[in-house]
Amino acid sequence: MRRSGAARNGTKSASIRTAAISAAVLIGALGWLGVGYGSPTEFALLPALKSELAEQSLLLDIARNDGRLLVVGERGHILYSDDDAQSWTQADVPVSLAITSVTFAGPGQAWATAHDGFLLHSADNGTTWQVKLTGSDVAKLSVGAIEQRIEAQRSAVAEATPENREDLEWALDDSLFALEEATAAVDVGMTSPMLSVWFANARDGYALGAYGVFLRTRDGGETWVMEGNRLDNPDKYHLYSLARSSAGTLLVAGEAGTLLRSLDNGDSWMRIESIYPGSFFGAVATSDGSLLIYGLRGNVFRSTDEGETWTSVDTGDQRTLMCGTATDDGSVILAGSAGVILYSDDNGANFRPVPTEGGRVYSGVSAAPGGDLVTVGFGGISVVDPNLSSMAAGDGNE
Repeated sequence: MRRSGAARNGTKSASIRTAAISAAVLIGALGWLGVGYGSPTEFALLPALKSELAEQSLLLDIARNDGRLLVVGERGHILYSDDDAQSWTQADVPVSLAITSVTFAGPGQAWATAHDGFLLHSADNGTTWQVKLTGSDVAKLSVGAIEQRIEAQRSAVAEATPENREDLEWALDDSLFALEEATAAVDVGMTSPMLSVWFANARDGYALGAYGVFLRTRDGGETWVMEGNRLDNPDKYHLYSLARSSAGTLLVAGEAGTLLRSLDNGDSWMRIESIYPGSFFGAVATSDGSLLIYGLRGNVFRSTDEGETWTSVDTGDQRTLMCGTATDDGSVILAGSAGVILYSDDNGANFRPVPTEGGRVYSGVSAAPGGDLVTVGFGGISVVDPNLSSMAAGDGNE
């Protein structure tokens, strides 16, 4: 018996509810900053306005490359600093969408993801930005990938035995439904966010997003390919973060315990058997070759064998963790909701809490060469001394 459309839509509605809750926790807000619903599209597609208050606005991610820091956040705010967060300049950004993540990709090159499926690129170290992909572009990539899958599924159905034909027909039906959705999005664009961008070097990179969006480039972002269909992610769970170990293992962390790894530089991916049903909001590769994942309720897991096995790390803290970073000297910093910052000096084997004030929500953290931590989140940019536990926000103490 074939599944009814109502049953299929009911399953999808449940997935949307779960996805909305997870994304809300990720940014520490009761929602997705509108996800294209709360503000007119006309405003969102206008260049970001310059504001003296941008440093104190909701900021979602931070990246460091040599002496430059980049931070990104709501209303298209991207700021850069060349003096270790002492002063900031607002970059020229062509859209006012919420910018969700940022990374560097070789000399002068930077990339950022945004709501409504946008991907931005800078060729001048983050000073000015251009739109590389829109939500409509991503939808077109999805259509092409789904059409290829449908062609293969139709061939499989034609050659199927009576015992397995029904399951293959169900899978084909789901693909046809997905094609309808993706085709409709070509005209109106995506209304869900891109969530993370990562580059191994100037040429090889990935962009991850809501509902299983997984893009890859091998030519420095000139062209992108939709590879989400190659992942074992049938429920299209959100993909939040990607990390690579020193040995080259790629690890994707996502919603509802989703973990995917590649041992061949992304040519193939395998799903890691669930070790925790809650969402993982980030992954970090440490200097000793270990991999760390972290997320809801303060859960942290560590692998020392390229993601083959995982051990729970007891941090003594149950606050949700949403961002992290690792340094070459073995330090690992994780941060998140309700003012939590956890510090490790042994590549994540053990953590101690860093006392903070005000219960901030941290969505991004970077370690300065001098040891201070530059964080972003609600209330903007702050600097934390992990040893003295002092905090400065803006140009004064918090």
